[in-house]
Amino acid sequence: MKLSLLRYLACPACGGGLALAGNASSSGQEEVQEGALACRSCSQEYPVAAGIPRIFADPRLEESVRQTKEAFGWEWLRYPGAMPEDRSVFLGETQIPEGDWKGRLVLDGGCGMGRYASVALELGAEVVAFDLSESLLRLSEESRREPRLHLVQGDILRPPLRPGIFDVVYSLGVIHHTRSAREALHRLGALVKPGGLLTLWVYGRPGSWRSFSSNPLRGGREWTGRIRPLLWLVVWARMILSDCARLLTTRMSVPLLYALCRPLAALGAVPLLKYLTFSVHPDYRVRLQENFDWLSPPYQSKHTKEEVRAWFDAAGFEVIGQLSHGAVPKVGFAGRKR
Repeated sequence: MKLSLLRYLACPACGGGLALAGNASSSGQEEVQEGALACRSCSQEYPVAAGIPRIFADPRLEESVRQTKEAFGWEWLRYPGAMPEDRSVFLGETQIPEGDWKGRLVLDGGCGMGRYASVALELGAEVVAFDLSESLLRLSEESRREPRLHLVQGDILRPPLRPGIFDVVYSLGVIHHTRSAREALHRLGALVKPGGLLTLWVYGRPGSWRSFSSNPLRGGREWTGRIRPLLWLVVWARMILSDCARLLTTRMSVPLLYALCRPLAALGAVPLLKYLTFSVHPDYRVRLQENFDWLSPPYQSKHTKEEVRAWFDAAGFEVIGQLSHGAVPKVGFAGRKR
């Protein structure tokens, strides 16, 4: 952990500032590898292990959060690594132009193994990579050599970070895996400075016909207009079947479910049949992780664009961009803090 990270941290229990506790040991003048942080206000202590501050308001995580932490740690520690499309996907999904990242203080809210945090670094940002799971270990080496990269482990619903300090907060496909996506958006929004940006996406819900029929489609999907009513019914059926399957899969052990996702990932390469799975990525290794990602976490909420837009407004953000998508809704917005 870089000592410079302390100016961004706050106690998740009381909001007080954090400082090194007396037993912290440094591997260098500006780094702490093992030790603890202490709150200046309530004296709560939080460990630093393997160079990563582990800052949970209550380390005795509730069962569903513990299960989420285990599942995503398993997944992201096995993810194949950076992919050729990461940069273009990141810029498209954040809806922030390439030239607008340099010199910005940025929070990656739910970074996983850090593929997008690395892109933000390449674009010139200073990045705080924040996650619930041990997947942060995948970023340890990069963090040691890169002064603009900081790692923090904690709960997105109790973020151990000072409010109103970030130029940009992004969270791509994360907050629907919390007990309340709405609350998670408000928590992340509170970390953005006035005039700063919040950008995120969540799993979409087909919703009413009126909502579904007005969803923004990516270019090249215009032909679906002729069969849009049928697609609406198919997306509803897919969601219901998926939710039924998850009643079983979320109760399986992580290693067993991961093994069962292997044939599902293989099916993802078969024409037409691949759409019965949860990933059609050309790389088998990515399909394996994405199928596991869909079936393993206990929390998986889905939302309409009308819901999420209302959350942005309630959190004090003016929507400046909306993410277009395919037939299955993927609800994403970028907003500027008023």
